[in-house]
Amino acid sequence: MRDLEAGMFDRADFGFGVTLKRFREARRVSQSKLAERAGFDHSYVSRLESGARTPTRDAVEQLAKALELEQVNRDELLASAGFLPGEVASLLSGEPEITEVLGLLQNSAVPEAYRDSMRQVLRLLAEQAKHVLREGSASGVVAAA
Repeated sequence: MRDLEAGMFDRADFGFGVTLKRFREARRVSQSKLAERAGFDHSYVSRLESGARTPTRDAVEQLAKALELEQVNRDELLASAGFLPGEVASLLSGEPEITEVLGLLQNSAVPEAYRDSMRQVLRLLAEQAKHVLREGSASGVVAAA
């Protein structure tokens, strides 16, 4: 099993409030100061961190800007709130094979016919994995990769 710090998916499991608080405290910024910088009421940041409120994408981006987060951390904050990041590849930092395949699929130097074949193979693999999960669930056992 991967270490908790190995990939963004692992860290995103902690939720938005915990992630926001971690970034805020790492920068030694109070809730009031963060709220002021982002243009929000102090109580809004408190409710976000406690999980009492769910942020909009715009709110997450304003908070990230107010915290002066680097892109990878902005993406982590977005992902923890359930939004797709600006750079999807940053979510895949713990999955180098998927990152490589994504890069090839987006590379116009790779012939379109070959990219289509790659997509078909990926669809088949995904369907096979879903089938294994359904069968495993039905029998109470899921095959390990």
